[in-house]
Amino acid sequence: MRTRFRILLIIAVVAFSAATAWVIAQQEDSRQQRREQRQQMTAERRAERIKRREERTAAYIRHIDSIVLAHNFIFNPTSMQRQPAGPYHTLTNPSFEVAYRTDYIDVYIPFIKGVTPPYYPVVFNYILPSVSNYTTVQHEGGWTVTFSSWLYGGSNYIFTLDIYSASGSAVLTIESLADNTVTYSGYISQVY
Repeated sequence: MRTRFRILLIIAVVAFSAATAWVIAQQEDSRQQRREQRQQMTAERRAERIKRREERTAAYIRHIDSIVLAHNFIFNPTSMQRQPAGPYHTLTNPSFEVAYRTDYIDVYIPFIKGVTPPYYPVVFNYILPSVSNYTTVQHEGGWTVTFSSWLYGGSNYIFTLDIYSASGSAVLTIESLADNTVTYSGYISQVY
């Protein structure tokens, strides 16, 4: 009798252990499936976000390209620096800009005059109905827009604007034989 009881007890323990092992295995499979589903959903959401970002970037590049080709945009400077290795100046005046229009260019931007010390700051405030050598060249990352003007004075100034289409950022360089080169960092925006 004891032997039978022991055998039944052993069978019950083995059956319970097998059932428990099967339930644990099923739970682990279920967890693994949920984990894989979450990973797949995460990968799909990530791919969708990447696709949407690429579409927005492509649309922004098309926008920048269109306003540059239309000659209807504004360069908004946020900083300036006299070259080579002059002090860096942050520009906080929102009125400073170089507006590229179809029939004129409006220049309202600070500049540092002089080739040797003492340098002195001025503000170029000109409406240029005509400029020389206006060119717009597209390159892999964006555009380079160049023109020159005497700015109603005795020296020719060459304006070179490098535009990065994907970000809308731009670097303006103003060169002259009478003054050191000054570079400006900023961004472009559409004329409204």
